[in-house]
Amino acid sequence: MQSTLAEPSQIRDRLVQKMLGRFRAALPLYKDMMDVADTINRQAGDDVAESLGRVMHAAIRCASTEELRTVARLFRLMGLEPVNYYDLREKVAVESTAFRSIDQQDIRANGFRMFCSVLAIDCIAEEHRPFVQSIIDRRAVFAPHLVSLLEQGEAEGGLDEESAELFVDLCVELFTRPEDALVSLDEYERLREINKVAAQVLVSNALAINHLTPSVASVPRAHEEMRLRGIKTIPVWQGPVGRDVILRQTSCLAPATLLRFPNADGTFTKAEHQETFVEFEERQQALTREGRILFERLYASGKASLSLAETDPGFESHYYEVMRAALEPFPGDAIELWKRGLAYIENEVVREQGEAASLEEAIETGLVRLVPQKYEDFFGPAATNIFYSNIGLEGVANVGGAKPDSVVDFEARLGAQVLDMYDYYDGIERLSRESVSAALGLSGGTGAPS
Repeated sequence: MQSTLAEPSQIRDRLVQKMLGRFRAALPLYKDMMDVADTINRQAGDDVAESLGRVMHAAIRCASTEELRTVARLFRLMGLEPVNYYDLREKVAVESTAFRSIDQQDIRANGFRMFCSVLAIDCIAEEHRPFVQSIIDRRAVFAPHLVSLLEQGEAEGGLDEESAELFVDLCVELFTRPEDALVSLDEYERLREINKVAAQVLVSNALAINHLTPSVASVPRAHEEMRLRGIKTIPVWQGPVGRDVILRQTSCLAPATLLRFPNADGTFTKAEHQETFVEFEERQQALTREGRILFERLYASGKASLSLAETDPGFESHYYEVMRAALEPFPGDAIELWKRGLAYIENEVVREQGEAASLEEAIETGLVRLVPQKYEDFFGPAATNIFYSNIGLEGVANVGGAKPDSVVDFEARLGAQVLDMYDYYDGIERLSRESVSAALGLSGGTGAPS
C-alpha cells in the first residue's frame, strides 16, 4: 500500500513552526516581537489575525550556483517556485529571487515564502576574488541525508509523513547558524574589508536564516508599539506613506551572535557577528507594471527630496511628511486605480439581479465590486534600506551595477525559469474577469475601460 504524501503546505508549516522555536530560544527579543505582531493583528480582528498568522517570509543567502540550484530543488518540494528577479547589485552584492507558492489557495493554507539571494562574485574587486572563492570552495552546506531525501522526493513526487518530518528537521539545521564559524577571525575581518555582504554569507557553513518575518495588519502601528515597549527600531518604517499599495516593512536590530572562530592551532576565538534582525511586513495592493513605474518614480523623487539624514534631529517627521507629499499624485481610490490600469484587482459578484451589458457596466452599477489583489512579492528599495540601517552598509562602493537581461544569466545559474510577477497577477485578474462575466452572462470583461 502506497504511503500518503505530505502536503507541501504542511511541510512549510512544520518548517516555520520549528524555525520559530529556534528563533524564540536564541533571541528573547523575538518573543517580544511576536507578541507585538499578535497585538496588532488581534486589534484588526480574529479573522485577520488568523489569516496573517499563516503569512511569513524568511531570507537566506547562497554563496554559489550549486547552492542556489539545490535550494531551488528543496523549495520545490515545499510547493515554492521562483517568482521575480531582483538585481540588487547597485546597492548590495547579490542577485535575488523569491521562492513562494503560485496558487492562491495554497498561499491561504500557508503563505510562507523565502527571499533567496546569491552572492555576486562580479561585485568583488578582481584582486580579491581568488581569496573569496577559496572560502566559497570550503563550504559544504547540504547534509548527505538531506540530499538523499531530496532525491527521494523528486523521484516519488513528494515525501511520506515520516520522510517529510526528517526532511524538515534537516532543513532547520541547514537554515540555523552553527556556533562555529567557517573562517578564522582574521579571514572574517578581511572579508568585511572586502565586502560586508560577502562576510555575512561566508562566515558560516550554513544557509542561515537572518530574519523570520511575520505579516501584520499595520506596520506603522507595529513600529510605534515596538517603541512603546522600549524596542529600538530602525529610524523610520519603509514603504509607501499615505498609499496602501505594494509593501511596508519595519525592523529592529537583534543582539549580536557570539561565534567561535577557529585558530590554526585547533583552538577557538570567540567574537561577535552582527547579522540577524527582526522584521515586520504589511502586504497591500499589487500594482501593474505601469503602476509600479509611476509609483517608483514618485517614491524616488521623495527620497531625493529629503534634506535631513537619518541621524539628524527631526528626521522622522521630515521623512514621513516628504514621502507623503511625494506620493500624493498617486491615486488612492480602487476604482480610479482600475480605470487607469495601475493596479491589479479581482471581481466579485455582489448581486446577480440587475441590468448590465458588460463587466465594466456591472462594476459601475454595483453588480460587481472590485477586490484589490494582495501583493505577494518584495519591494527592493524597502529591503535595501532596512539592510543599510541594520547592517551598516552605508558608503559601500565596491558593488557592481544592474545589467540588461541579467535575469537570463540568473536563470542559467538557477537552472529554472523565474516567473514574472506581473504574469502571475495578470493571470489571476484575467481568470476572475472571465469567471464573473460567465456567471452573469456578460459580454466584454477584457479589462478597465479606456
